[in-house]
Amino acid sequence: MVICAALSCAGLPAYALDGAAPVPIDGGPLGELNFSAAGDGYFFGQTGSSANPHTSVVGGQPTGAAVDAWMMELHKISGLVQFTVQLAEFQNINLGANRPQDVNGQRFTTGAVRTAYVTLAPEGDFKLSLGQFPSVEGYESVFAFNNPVGLRTVIAAVENSNSRGVQMDYAHGPLAATVLFGDGYDTGVWNYVQFIASDHFDANNTLFVFGAKSLGVTGPNTFAYESGAGPLNGNGSQGQLANVNSNMIGAWYEWKHGNLSLTPEVQFQYTDPIHQYANLVSGGVSDNIPKSTGNFAAALFGEYKFSGTPYSIAGWTEYATSYGSAAQDNWFVAPNAKLVGVTLAPTWQHEHLFARLNAGYMYLLDSGSPSAGYGNSGTGRNQFITTLEFGIVY
Repeated sequence: MVICAALSCAGLPAYALDGAAPVPIDGGPLGELNFSAAGDGYFFGQTGSSANPHTSVVGGQPTGAAVDAWMMELHKISGLVQFTVQLAEFQNINLGANRPQDVNGQRFTTGAVRTAYVTLAPEGDFKLSLGQFPSVEGYESVFAFNNPVGLRTVIAAVENSNSRGVQMDYAHGPLAATVLFGDGYDTGVWNYVQFIASDHFDANNTLFVFGAKSLGVTGPNTFAYESGAGPLNGNGSQGQLANVNSNMIGAWYEWKHGNLSLTPEVQFQYTDPIHQYANLVSGGVSDNIPKSTGNFAAALFGEYKFSGTPYSIAGWTEYATSYGSAAQDNWFVAPNAKLVGVTLAPTWQHEHLFARLNAGYMYLLDSGSPSAGYGNSGTGRNQFITTLEFGIVY
């Protein structure tokens, strides 16, 4: 998702798109502040849509346009007391797993305030922070303009985005680590631990290991991570009870050689059985998780910058599989689904402006049980989408 200050944003892509560069501002009695902003939108065309938008996983629009994300961020990164505030909205396209749609201010309980925390930074290697934080899980960001490709993998689809809690950061030489204890998945229930650690071996090789552990059971009535257009009203869709009570382990390795960067990533996530909500219903299905459920995914990201030009090219390929025995086990597309996907994204960037053509293809090796898919029948296994993306990073 988004790697925070302790890791110096080392997880952000190196070549395909240069992200927002902080602008120094004189904050008067607050000292020097850094401000950054970015935003993007796109036109899209896709196969696999349906005349009935509820039939196909990718919705009912074969063509259209949408705002993907916007962000404004203010940092104080010096002194004993520091802070970060970010206003943002985002609505990702996870290839083959959801439909293109505009950003939605009602998705989260905190509205457009996505990050807001205060940091105590004494001399030394440790920092302690309190507030709302970006997730430390995974290579890909929630913001398309921070990713090598404007289409995301399903690896990112099952991860946290933001959590309220307490965070401790450590950085010494090539080593860095972050531990975050808080609510996880914006539930408001503080029973979730996330961590990430990195070793920067040299200028061309860095290893990241991340994970998460649920320390209790979060019920469906406390869930507030609403992805629809309506008001926040509890656990709004099947599969989310498993997600917010999940455990995770994953890693990625960033290798660079000249203008080329390759990044393999793996991630495994699972949830133990949960029986106490079997008599409740969310999204039209029982909140019972009778057996252990989970998913595994692997991807390879590649990026290449053409020297002396404003052009670059990036892409990724992924494999993902899931398992379970109930509708709550819907990690992506459908319970027990298996898929492969591939993307390609040529990019043009001139200083703060960029344009990117994203093309992606998804094939369902298994459409799951109960099955889901693409097209008017909702059983199609092939989905292709292309987006023409425009944005600004500042």
